[in-house]
Amino acid sequence: MRRWSIPAGNLLGIRLRLHATWFLVLAVVVGLVVAEFGSAFPDLPRGERLLMGFVTGVSFFGCLVCHELAHALVARRFGIHVRGITLFLLGGVAEIAGEPPTPSREFAMALAGPATSVALGSACGLAALGADAAGGRGLSIVLATLASVNLGVAVFNLVPGLPLDGGRLLRAVLWRLSGSYLRATRAAAATGAIAAMGLGAAGLALAATGNVAGLWYLVMATFIFLLARRSGRAAVPPTAPGALAWGTHEGPAPQPRP
Repeated sequence: MRRWSIPAGNLLGIRLRLHATWFLVLAVVVGLVVAEFGSAFPDLPRGERLLMGFVTGVSFFGCLVCHELAHALVARRFGIHVRGITLFLLGGVAEIAGEPPTPSREFAMALAGPATSVALGSACGLAALGADAAGGRGLSIVLATLASVNLGVAVFNLVPGLPLDGGRLLRAVLWRLSGSYLRATRAAAATGAIAAMGLGAAGLALAATGNVAGLWYLVMATFIFLLARRSGRAAVPPTAPGALAWGTHEGPAPQPRP
């Protein structure tokens, strides 16, 4: 992940990096949002739509950083070393050195990201209502879009299968119930592979109707499936050394909300 990435600053003592693929996906996200804004709000001036699209795209990735930062800060609170956060093609990754030593700590670390996305989505939603009441239509649209995106990220990442946060929550519960980290990991990895196949089937169905979003779903499904398989094969006890990547996956592309 670091091979094609560049430093992008430091947040609360945690290094932030941008992978080369991030610049590509930023351009795609901004372009899609501008196009959607143009379709949904044709009366808005083109310059305003461009500015709104750029702000929405950059803010979207800023929200992903906050999601990953929540994982990293909880890990650091538990004494686990955090190597950094990298934004890349499919979202963000927090590089955490080692696995949580107990089910309760795994659960807390996994829940931190989606909880942060829900909090951000709720805050953006309330701010959108305030901006609309104050007559700031453009700002209201951007905030409403970010609200829906953050809530969408939270829901998508709570799907109960590795490598998603929901898979880590499921593993923590199974680990607690069974007492076996390895069995819990393999079970959560299996559900992750099943979820990936479901996402892939949805992507194929959308692509067959001419919806380009289906291609994005196929890319994400492939990525999740491969990581789920790898998680199941490489399961090691949490006392073993290693690097753990806590990833936030974007889910559907941002859609404008009135």
